[in-house]
Amino acid sequence: MNTPPNYTATRIQKRNLPDLLVHKFLTEYGYAHGPVIARAIVDDILVTIQQCYPERVPPKTVVWLAVRRESRGQRKGLAVSDLTPVQLAVITDAEIQILTDPSLGNTRRHQARYAFNQARYVRWCHEAYEQGGVLTHLDLSLLSGQSTGYIGRTLRRYEAETDQIVPTRGTVHDIGPSVTHKAEVIRRWLRHESPVQIARALNHAQESVDRYIADYQKVRTLAQKFTAAELPALTGLTPSVVQQYLTLLREYEPGLVLYPPSPGEPTAQEEPPPSACG
Repeated sequence: MNTPPNYTATRIQKRNLPDLLVHKFLTEYGYAHGPVIARAIVDDILVTIQQCYPERVPPKTVVWLAVRRESRGQRKGLAVSDLTPVQLAVITDAEIQILTDPSLGNTRRHQARYAFNQARYVRWCHEAYEQGGVLTHLDLSLLSGQSTGYIGRTLRRYEAETDQIVPTRGTVHDIGPSVTHKAEVIRRWLRHESPVQIARALNHAQESVDRYIADYQKVRTLAQKFTAAELPALTGLTPSVVQQYLTLLREYEPGLVLYPPSPGEPTAQEEPPPSACG
């Protein structure tokens, strides 16, 4: 009997985990859809394992299961299919420098700790976003050991000081109040930025930006015919979001005639609008 020239190489190549798993699918697991599909399943499983448990993770790095950036919508519950592994650097040299700045005396050490935490939260969110994931405030809490309330206040202060939206799950997927983010989208649109530019600048899903603009236009149209108290029911928006949009209407279109408010409406609706920002 003549041995095929590639016989030895073929025997060696068969001694691998993928082939072993395909064999188990076909002979031990009762899988009846054939070797091609079994191979595809095995390959996907191995890729997932490699993503979650890479052979070499850089020092000071953690692998974290973030929510997929593409998983959009109002649904708060998560399925396993919504998650994707991302690698996050626990700390950077720049953050260490913030924490150990010798120019800060003991009386200002708490300021350094706050700036250190803020820098990490923002960086973690951007690192996850660049890898196709988004982090929740709970994720940031588990990573840092700080409360979700503290994290929320820290991120809101950063956004107010820098005029930049941090890509958390709430801001990217339009979950939670995020009223200020909706208002910022409309404010930029009223300044004649395109929806594409706004989505890119704010790290927002394009469909969310488009929906905010459509909601604003709906409020604008109905506010000329109905009282402010009626608008939440007519638009399907929360009262706080409606008030944000009405404030923007007064700010950017002061000549637009709105329907008179109904008796007994909160006086906050009658407050003068804030001055237009730059």
